[in-house]
Amino acid sequence: MQDWLNSLEPRERLMVIGCGIFVLVAAIWVFGLQPILQQADGLEARVVDKRAQLANLQELAAQVDTSGPAPAGGAATATQSLVVIIDRTTREKQLAGYLKRNQPEGSTSVRLRFEGAPFDALVTWLGDLNSDYGLTASNANFDRAGPGRVNVSLVLTRSGG
Repeated sequence: MQDWLNSLEPRERLMVIGCGIFVLVAAIWVFGLQPILQQADGLEARVVDKRAQLANLQELAAQVDTSGPAPAGGAATATQSLVVIIDRTTREKQLAGYLKRNQPEGSTSVRLRFEGAPFDALVTWLGDLNSDYGLTASNANFDRAGPGRVNVSLVLTRSGG
């Protein structure tokens, strides 16, 4: 290769070296830098999206009263068993099929496990339990189980208990 390059006229040699440098720079750009820059742009867009979601969640969290309202049913709901309330309300919200564990922990708490439950229905159900029965999630662990689905382990506690 060196002999071939030396056999060229100086002007041709300069042109071959210049083209080689251009091809090398173009290859570095196309196969090295451009994909990295595109990935960085995609990640920046995801960060912006996640920040917007966080701002929405923080706004919603500020609207939620953490003390929890008194149960709507009064004394009647305060004496109902948590297991009965959970059973009835999960059936009403079509969540009973996803409930895999319903274990009482004393008289004021119950441990639950849902698998593959629809996230929106589950969150609505939790909100209804809080507003209608004064139950709050004292501990919760959500794991994605697919698009719009979650596996959830949580402990519900009766307010004031």
